[in-house]
Amino acid sequence: MDTLDKYLVKELLVYFVLILLGLSVLFLAVDFLTKFWSLGLPIEKVLTLYFYKIPEALRQFVPVACLMATLLVVSSLSKQNEVIALYASGISTFRMACTFVAAVAALSAITFVVFDPLVPLLEKKRQLLEKGIETQGNAYLEFNRDRFWYRSGKVIYNVGHFDPKNNNLEDINLFVLGSSGEISQRIRAEKATYLNSDWVIEHGFTTSYSNSPFPVVESFEEKKGLIPEKPSDYKTLEVQPETMRLKELRKFISRNRNYGLDTTRQQVSYHERISMVFTPIIFVLLGIGFALKPLKTQSVAKGVGFCFVIVFIYLILFRLTVSVGKEGHIPPFLAGWTPNLVFLLIASAMIWRRK
Repeated sequence: MDTLDKYLVKELLVYFVLILLGLSVLFLAVDFLTKFWSLGLPIEKVLTLYFYKIPEALRQFVPVACLMATLLVVSSLSKQNEVIALYASGISTFRMACTFVAAVAALSAITFVVFDPLVPLLEKKRQLLEKGIETQGNAYLEFNRDRFWYRSGKVIYNVGHFDPKNNNLEDINLFVLGSSGEISQRIRAEKATYLNSDWVIEHGFTTSYSNSPFPVVESFEEKKGLIPEKPSDYKTLEVQPETMRLKELRKFISRNRNYGLDTTRQQVSYHERISMVFTPIIFVLLGIGFALKPLKTQSVAKGVGFCFVIVFIYLILFRLTVSVGKEGHIPPFLAGWTPNLVFLLIASAMIWRRK
């Protein structure tokens, strides 16, 4: 790393840290003032809840901080005619862009390594605290709606999947215990539907062990009155992509696809999170392409305005493609990566014109 690189990286890091902290504090303060009275929690729990939100606030403003820091550094260089001096010394636009991209790529990688395990963990705790759920250990935090066991009185059952939207249980195995704790019946069914305050178990068979020397197997179309729980008992903490690390989300998608379940929404979230790792780099390229005008000066106000326009357009496009992707109208890959690809083309064209 030569003197120029050290100077540019130092200036970039100073602006990046200040902007990131400023935006995060402003966001949390506004969110706190607008939601404090509606939470209905004691002040100490509210402060704890917002403490859990800090890493997520920092992570979501990394791309914006990178863009604004780049604009301020490059605009300062242009205003002081340092860009002209660099060009006169044989330093090209591509050479300067490489320094910024390398620095931001390192920042993006560090933030991913730090926030990928931290944000889901605190998000789980935040959801539990917001719902007022008291837990012992990590049992509740690790609850999953796939392949979970449940015991209710003398019935122990295993559920392959719980669909909270349609109130369906799929791939069910129920074990009915006798008076001495032995298994008296096993009931295997394809699914159960919650109707009229009761679970209707459909399309299965019953294996009885107590009435004859050999197991007796009987098929059935419907059975009721075996599962006393309500759907709300399985909805206490809904498993969401935000509460999983990236590798956990990938395993979750793979497992559910093997069950034959629709994982479109989870796949979109997976590609969305990967693409966000590269968003700061693309924003930096946009900032360089806009600010590198050695024959003109760029005011701070114009740079900040450009930043807000870029972020606004990006967020609209990002939310649009993600929403369309989650509805299954475009492939998950395109839903997560289209905004980055579009802005990468724009940034490349802008930098090419500055060569």
